[in-house]
Amino acid sequence: MNIGGLNTNLSPDGFHTAIDGYVKTAQQRTEVPDYLSSHDPFWFKQVDGLGDSYIWDEWSGVGPFQKTGDQEEIYTFNTYLGNTKTIRSQKWTENVPISDEAVRADQHGLRAQVGEDVADMAKLIQDKEGIQETYADAFAGAVNTCPDGQALASASHVTLRGDTIDNLETAALDADGLWTSVQTLAEQKGQHGEVASFTPGGTLVPFNLYKTAKETYGSSAAPLEPFSGENQLNIFHTVYGNVSIKASVYLSSAQNSATNAATSWHLVSSKHQVAIKQFYGLVTEFVEAKYSSNDTHKLVCKYNEKTFPKSWIGYVGSNGTT
Repeated sequence: MNIGGLNTNLSPDGFHTAIDGYVKTAQQRTEVPDYLSSHDPFWFKQVDGLGDSYIWDEWSGVGPFQKTGDQEEIYTFNTYLGNTKTIRSQKWTENVPISDEAVRADQHGLRAQVGEDVADMAKLIQDKEGIQETYADAFAGAVNTCPDGQALASASHVTLRGDTIDNLETAALDADGLWTSVQTLAEQKGQHGEVASFTPGGTLVPFNLYKTAKETYGSSAAPLEPFSGENQLNIFHTVYGNVSIKASVYLSSAQNSATNAATSWHLVSSKHQVAIKQFYGLVTEFVEAKYSSNDTHKLVCKYNEKTFPKSWIGYVGSNGTT
């Protein structure tokens, strides 16, 4: 009985007939302009922790200085930690059986191709799940929430000192909408209760908005404000020119079931807190057929990681509905 995988009965052309080759799905993800990887250190901050878990607190920060008169008591401003949260890294696996006959009769290097495909599939799933469990989930919080219990983009974040933070916008991606989010980012308060003056470091969009994002930010060849008949300088290029613009098909509505997926976009500071905890990277082991009960080799593959938002700080999300 054939149990599946690569064997001479399920794939006879590769082992019994003189075919000249075979067709495989060729990936071009990294050739896509401004492709986002879940291992991009700007968009996913690497965190370390013991074992497969990560535990963190939010910190209130120190308080503001106070006016003090001669011989007045110096004001005391307590600092403290709160909103403890724990995540566990997720194990991902794949087991590829290869019959001993397939290994011995391989005419086209299929065994080597299996190993290449496994490595590529691991990167694909890492990117897909890493993006869908963070930025694609930013407005719903169905997979991950911030330590205050809110989705990454929310009008109801609360700091440890009791301030309400709104980092949820509704403007569509254009010059005016981008400027609204830039202002929201600049005026966002930190845990200490003071304005943090964050500056835009990156804009992330679903792939269908990539053209709009590039046109909105402009270039040295097109320094004027886009979609306007007026000769106004494009502030996003002249002032905020060094911004990482990324796009992902995993944010588009075909791959992302979230409401308003096709219009939602993200603006981050370099100080944002979307993170990745990697317990271990891709590990592959070829287990020989002599260790099996059915004369089958196995390529055992696994990795262990988790993406998540540590905090809403330095982030603004817009659902693009207005």
